Amino acid sequence: MKKLNTRYFFLFIIISFALQIVWENLQAPLYAGFVSFSGHFPMCFWAAIGDVIISVGVLLFVILLKQASPMKFNKNDFIALAIIGFVIAVAIEQNALLAGKWGYNSAMPLAPYFRVGLAPVSQMTLLLPLSFYLAQKLAGLKKSKQ
Repeated sequence: MKKLNTRYFFLFIIISFALQIVWENLQAPLYAGFVSFSGHFPMCFWAAIGDVIISVGVLLFVILLKQASPMKFNKNDFIALAIIGFVIAVAIEQNALLAGKWGYNSAMPLAPYFRVGLAPVSQMTLLLPLSFYLAQKLAGLKKSKQ
């Protein structure tokens, strides 16, 4: 396995956290029991940390799978990351709902067939590849040709 570009790695973590914390706070009112942003910020903060940990796990998995560094992604890689994000989000939401860890209020749109919140599923589906893309751009890495 080739060495991971350190600049890319830290940019990835910072970008991922920034995107996740904003999204978590924006979707918080769609969950049952939401009272206020200030009251839910600690929960959103820790949820964003969890999202970053998941994202770093995906990053490490992709490095092992592609045997490539610095991270240079092409269009197909970003599509694959969106699919991975979707699958992870659906699994997390289904498990959390079944375990009673959280619930939605009536304003949360549900993803057809899966019966989970569209906001959290969209979150990982969109923000996972976006974190990879922005880190790649800001680290000054060029994408692979394909």
